[in-house]
Amino acid sequence: MMHLRFDKLFTLTKCDMMRNTMKNRFINQFAVTLLTAAVLVGCGSNNKERTANTPAPDPISEDYQGVWVAPGYGLSVNIGTDSAKIYQYTTDYCFLTLDESELDTTNVERLLRKTDNVDELEWYSGVGTATFGPPGYFFERASSLPDSCQTDLIDLNDVSSTDYDATDLFAMYSQIFEEYYVDFERNNVNWADTIQSAGGELTSSSSNEQLFAAMANTLAPMADSHNYITTPEGLSHKVFTKPTLIENLIEEYATLNGLAYPIDPQILTQQLVDSINGYIVDSLEYQWDIVTGYAASPDDIRYAADGRIRWFKNEGLGYLYVSSMLGYSEVTDDELAITTDTLQKVNVILDNALNDLSDVEGLIVDVRTNDGGYDFVSMAIASRFAQGEYHAFSKQARDGNGRTPLKDVYIQPSTRATYHGSIVLLTSSNTVSAAETFTLSMAQLPNVQLVGEATHGALSNVLEWNLPNGFEIGMSNEYYLSANGDWFEGEGIPVDVAVPFFTQEQREQQVDLGIETAVHLLLQ
Repeated sequence: MMHLRFDKLFTLTKCDMMRNTMKNRFINQFAVTLLTAAVLVGCGSNNKERTANTPAPDPISEDYQGVWVAPGYGLSVNIGTDSAKIYQYTTDYCFLTLDESELDTTNVERLLRKTDNVDELEWYSGVGTATFGPPGYFFERASSLPDSCQTDLIDLNDVSSTDYDATDLFAMYSQIFEEYYVDFERNNVNWADTIQSAGGELTSSSSNEQLFAAMANTLAPMADSHNYITTPEGLSHKVFTKPTLIENLIEEYATLNGLAYPIDPQILTQQLVDSINGYIVDSLEYQWDIVTGYAASPDDIRYAADGRIRWFKNEGLGYLYVSSMLGYSEVTDDELAITTDTLQKVNVILDNALNDLSDVEGLIVDVRTNDGGYDFVSMAIASRFAQGEYHAFSKQARDGNGRTPLKDVYIQPSTRATYHGSIVLLTSSNTVSAAETFTLSMAQLPNVQLVGEATHGALSNVLEWNLPNGFEIGMSNEYYLSANGDWFEGEGIPVDVAVPFFTQEQREQQVDLGIETAVHLLLQ
């Protein structure tokens, strides 16, 4: 799913659990995209001086001017005649994440668009292209900035890492989670008790390492793969919703080598780390070797986007592997360009794959190791299997003690290459985030059966914040619901036929029970 950030102006994506990329980089990329848009149309930033011969930009349209807030996201935007300021706020704290000038309407409209309601704007940049994608993030017109932004403003662009001590920063962290984390009740977390237990011994003289440790200790009770903490020194911590394939392989290595699991960090030598990593790499390569055995020949397998998408057909059945919902475009600072290029490239790959597979009697779609990315990529793939418009899923954010209005997401059938035969979708506990959005979407189609393991259970986008000392924190803040209103956060989307993924026994027998089961179902 994506990461929502706001220290670089106007952007979004659905979080990549294994590579820590994006289901929702809303906050920091918000800034990047606006700055890039300014360069593209010839406007400077507030760090540049206009020459006497350079005309001032035309004023930003009055339709966009004013104060706007995004309920559920802790975000406020103040747009002037040629400027924009971005704030993130809680009840007691407000962070100015960006202050940019010399902008015009063109800059703004690469990121925001008007809706039928004159007092509402939709932020679509990073969510999709200008014409394709799920609903964006909605801002309401406000008469003034939030109270904390008027009284307790912290300018993140002009703050020293020593301006706030560990107790100050822990209080900020605590309130951010308290007010925006999606649902403490899911795991019966008493946040006040958790904060007291983890941070009760912090003092004004506590170090950043001690602060990081206290924050890290708060993540375990929530067990949410989209919650994390990183520091400028390179420290990082998250607690996965479910055990991942990598964790399972580490445990397997420990068992095979007579080590207690979890492995005691005190016994970790570089030699042991290298040995564990080698075991993981060899195992993952062997997993694909087993899949390759289901093709008539390795030469029959087609690869695209550096192997992110692969396909083959054998004896009347097709196999389509999708490893990620991102990574199809060169990374730039222009999020709209990224999403547009991504969609174009994914569509070309899908055209090639589905044209090759057009004559198969059944199709296996494999997202068992897909760790997420963009929802719009998930929707683009699902649209290739739809025969009519349908309700794929719904989403909303936590908003205080309530929720933002529910947004239903519909998928239209693609006008490009499609497949409407019988489909088995393979999932596992490593099917994460935007891949789970894809699973929700595919589960609504009558010609699709789900086989494998329940998905990971980390569907929300990631709301990201920067603290004054440079710590970055992320959290789930959204509800993704099935078309029937089911919420699978933490549990994962259930399958129709349960089959374990890549067990040691399967490897010893050189079989993939997921593919074996799919073949059996498709040939019935």
